[in-house]
Amino acid sequence: MHSRLQLSLSHGNPENILIIFPMDEPSFRVACYAFRDLGKENVQKRQFIFIVKEQFKDLFHLRIGNSMFINHSDKDSILSGEKVLLNSLKQNKFDIIVDLNPIFQLSISRFISLLKSEMKVGFASDFSDKFYNIQLDISKSGIMEKGFKQINWILAQ
Repeated sequence: MHSRLQLSLSHGNPENILIIFPMDEPSFRVACYAFRDLGKENVQKRQFIFIVKEQFKDLFHLRIGNSMFINHSDKDSILSGEKVLLNSLKQNKFDIIVDLNPIFQLSISRFISLLKSEMKVGFASDFSDKFYNIQLDISKSGIMEKGFKQINWILAQ
């Protein structure tokens, strides 16, 4: 039996959207490709903020929204420069926060937990129940681009 989850926000279309791009280069490149058309429709009322690893700054080409660049190491349990980043983002109430990291990143998930949002989207993992209220499971297909396309579909509504 196939079921579909109908997602809707209480205020209609999401207006304030935070997207955290993957911290590893192969996933980052796939995400950039999957989101290349983001914002071409329904962009007039939307405010996008992207968090991108500093190392990938030259590879990031989305022309909408605001981009924030961070230094990140997989070994960190706390995001480098987290206080500064939190102070600049805490004044926002996000309609949706999306973590595009297909492999669980404690520092990123912990950071997201400190921000306000009705919807927090991430990929399913052993720890994702504690951080995300919407989880994408790509364990059966193993194709992260399908997960990215699902997120793109949610944002296009």
